[in-house]
Amino acid sequence: MKNNIKKYLFFTLMFGFLLVNSCNVQKNKEVNYLDEWVDELDMGSNIEWIVVLPGLGCHGCIIEGEAFMKEYVENEEILFVLTKAESIKLLQNKLDLKLGDYNNIMIDRDNKFSIPSDNIIYPCIIKVKEGAMEEYQFQSPSNSMAFEKLKAQI
Repeated sequence: MKNNIKKYLFFTLMFGFLLVNSCNVQKNKEVNYLDEWVDELDMGSNIEWIVVLPGLGCHGCIIEGEAFMKEYVENEEILFVLTKAESIKLLQNKLDLKLGDYNNIMIDRDNKFSIPSDNIIYPCIIKVKEGAMEEYQFQSPSNSMAFEKLKAQI
């Protein structure tokens, strides 16, 4: 009986360790990807924030991101990156903005932005300092106040 309990405890601990470790590996991939992606971006030295808005994914989160973009598109310290957009014309009509009129809007036509994690379906907010990523977060159901936090910081 004691041996069975020891085996059960051992396998439970090993499973927990593997689960936690795999989450850390995924998080590290995400951080490394975003870090390298920001380094490769052609952005002005005035950029303090990057807001990546996916065209597909968490509908409510994306709507919040689009509303944020419409409100803050004039702020040249924010670079908006639109990725996986199904139709730029539909997005322009929806936002009532002509996207080409703004220097701080980048359209990822080649879908180069592709985070290697499940977070790819959420808008991503990246804090930039001296051209490098300082921190990031996603507007998601588990972090539904990300854009409100950003508004408080700009």
